[in-house]
Amino acid sequence: MLGNDIIDINETRLSTNWKRPRFLEKIFTTDELDIISNSLDPFTSVWRLWSMKESAYKVFIQTGGNPFFTPTKIECKLNSRINGEVKIDLLKLKTSTSINSNYIFSSAIMSDLDISNNIFKLPENRNKQHGEFIYQKIITDFSKSQNLNPEELKILKTKDGVPHIYFKNKGLENSLSITHHGNFGAYSILKN
Repeated sequence: MLGNDIIDINETRLSTNWKRPRFLEKIFTTDELDIISNSLDPFTSVWRLWSMKESAYKVFIQTGGNPFFTPTKIECKLNSRINGEVKIDLLKLKTSTSINSNYIFSSAIMSDLDISNNIFKLPENRNKQHGEFIYQKIITDFSKSQNLNPEELKILKTKDGVPHIYFKNKGLENSLSITHHGNFGAYSILKN
């Protein structure tokens, strides 16, 4: 199982007041607040930790965890500029984060799985159609990589909102996670 999350940096700078009183304390643990306050770039640290929490939460839901909105129940640890760990209840996950001037992207996995991440720019002025665009991109890319007819592929969500790929109406084993924010979309998929 895997999860992911992307943060459009420009969108976040324009639309989020992360410095407002008590905002950080509602989201981050004491150790995470220390990471942020000791960082040379607190903005990036805030949103890296947030994307790690979001990607891990997706895995937690896939494992049958009950939905909650208490971000401080999700504990992040940074191991390097790229790698980290997240703990939710008894679940421990490995994370990987990519940061550039446009986005922060994190993925979370339960163990050493071989996953493929695909990050892309979304079409402009088509916000209502982003979901359709992302699904079509996944189907096109997956059909090429697996040599399958794209007309026989579809993506459906479970009752918990977890996306799955189907071929000829049969669910495939490939775990899938989808994310989008602002001008960017991404998906992560478990390789065969």
